Amino acid sequence: MSDHALIEPPVVYNDAVVKKFVVASLFWAIVAFLVGCYIAAELTWPTLNLGLSFTNFGRLRPVHTSAAIFAFGGSALLGTSFYVVQRTCRARLFGGEALANFVFWGYQFFIVMAALSYVLGFSQSKEYAEPEWHLDLWLTVVWVSYLLVFLGTILKRSEPHIYVANWFYLAFIITIAVLHIVNNAAIPISW
Repeated sequence: MSDHALIEPPVVYNDAVVKKFVVASLFWAIVAFLVGCYIAAELTWPTLNLGLSFTNFGRLRPVHTSAAIFAFGGSALLGTSFYVVQRTCRARLFGGEALANFVFWGYQFFIVMAALSYVLGFSQSKEYAEPEWHLDLWLTVVWVSYLLVFLGTILKRSEPHIYVANWFYLAFIITIAVLHIVNNAAIPISW
């Protein structure tokens, strides 16, 4: 048997979705910082809200916190988890381009819809759980898809060991899912 027969072909990783998350993370960081500076200025100069309800502090504050925590931080965590799981498992992301792209675009859609709902005055008024129930349901679909991509990649790995980083990412995914379900449990009474 020759030495060439022992060499495994290199894995072609799905870095396109990782790059999308990096760009989105940088974009949302800028949005979060700009909105944060604007609402900080509103505290000093209240007339900066221009007398419009959708530019007042109460509506823009959740845009700022959600953009900083969920949009910037969430996009960074999802992107790094997709990068790390592929390399530590020596396997391409489970579900192909379509499922990974659904997670990316589905998550970005959720962020935009949540921000728009805050500005328009729709909120559950619960800190870090402001989106209305229909957006929570959408996020649940996206998050379960994310879990499928991540866990599926671990299950199809060619590396015999599961690196500790993947256990931490898996714990993060499950913890956020439990937090989301418990913090957003509600029975809608109307559309």
